[in-house]
Amino acid sequence: FFTALANAFASNNFAAMGPALLGLISFIFIGLLLLAMMAAPVMQLAMGSRKSGALARFAFGPQEWRLFRASLGVAGFLLALLLIVSMGAAALLGPGSRNANAASLVIFYLGMIFFLLRFGFLLPAVSVAETGPVLPRSWLLSAGNVWRILGVLLAVVMPVRIAMILVQVALEGPRMLDTPLADSTAMVAARIHFASQAMPVTAGLFFLFAPLLLGLTIGASAHVYKLLKSDQPA
Repeated sequence: FFTALANAFASNNFAAMGPALLGLISFIFIGLLLLAMMAAPVMQLAMGSRKSGALARFAFGPQEWRLFRASLGVAGFLLALLLIVSMGAAALLGPGSRNANAASLVIFYLGMIFFLLRFGFLLPAVSVAETGPVLPRSWLLSAGNVWRILGVLLAVVMPVRIAMILVQVALEGPRMLDTPLADSTAMVAARIHFASQAMPVTAGLFFLFAPLLLGLTIGASAHVYKLLKSDQPA
């Protein structure tokens, strides 16, 4: 995917990355499936419905299925948001312009963060603890608590993420922090190529830190869910 993306920017032929995009969509589909299979049993431990952990667990029951369907719904919603924002920016600022691309990315990322906080943070807890529709319930519980949820996530995730960056800098050197502005498609292609070269280290670090990130995030989600469901001051 990185190679196809870099070649597309280098040649200004974005149609060439169509097959790679289909592969990326398949990767996301399988990734959400496996994430649901990992998150559901961890959430069961956090909620107290399971009393003992397991060295390895491979199962796909009703709760995993509910979480997977809800995650697909959020992913589809974000994809639709990206398409709408991109087409709107292109219509207002001109197709292919740098301003249109920058504006669409900024709007999309802000919208993605908002909807992930409203939907995604409580998805595992609602999927495991309840039996009704997951997405409407997550939206209802998170209403009026976006900033609190963002603060909880930053407090939980940022220390681990900073540790990952420090390890990556130690392994790759300070050049990984050098992110010049991409003022041309050739510069974008060069940055994508650099990211692909660093992928073994980046993916390896995420693999090693993933259990810690998953456990902390699921634990925070379970605690926030209990507070919001009890209607007590959070």
